[in-house]
Amino acid sequence: MKYLIALSLLALSACATYEVTPGGRAIRTESEYFKEIDAHSDQLTRYSGLYNLLDMQATVLNSKVREAQMDQLTRIYQWDEKKYQEEKAKNQASLNSETQIFLGFYTPERKSDNLDKPSNQWRVFMDVGGKRYDGKVTKIRVATPELTSLYPSYNRFYTPYTVTFNVPMKSIEDQPLKITVTGAVGSGVLTLQP
Repeated sequence: MKYLIALSLLALSACATYEVTPGGRAIRTESEYFKEIDAHSDQLTRYSGLYNLLDMQATVLNSKVREAQMDQLTRIYQWDEKKYQEEKAKNQASLNSETQIFLGFYTPERKSDNLDKPSNQWRVFMDVGGKRYDGKVTKIRVATPELTSLYPSYNRFYTPYTVTFNVPMKSIEDQPLKITVTGAVGSGVLTLQP
């Protein structure tokens, strides 16, 4: 009987797509986390002949992604229940007031990598539901290892930005988003699925 129970537990754990934290919270596995991020991301590269003009990768921070990121951060930092609930409340407040996109951006000319500067040569906007919203770009000041644990396609050549749009994510969450980054150097459109 012991062997039957052990075999059953082994079979169940092989099919599980979650882990249990020391505090008892069930969180998705890291591979499930990466699948969720990939489903809500897009990337592109633009060339002029053999010359690289720009690289971009974006992830929409919708309810699914934020929930997955909370699981990932719980795994990394071993959050207790109190910290988890605090972060959950912050995420809900953000989802109810704005739309945020993580944007990894690279252009070979360092002086052109200035999306967050008031006098920059770039515009970032989002098209959704027949409307266009201008984005406010903020540079992220977080260590590269943390960024790569949250965004698997991010690399050290990118500059990390958060783009914020003045429309609640909850109101557009079920629609595809088109994020356009355009400037004198080049432009590109990233399509992010709900």
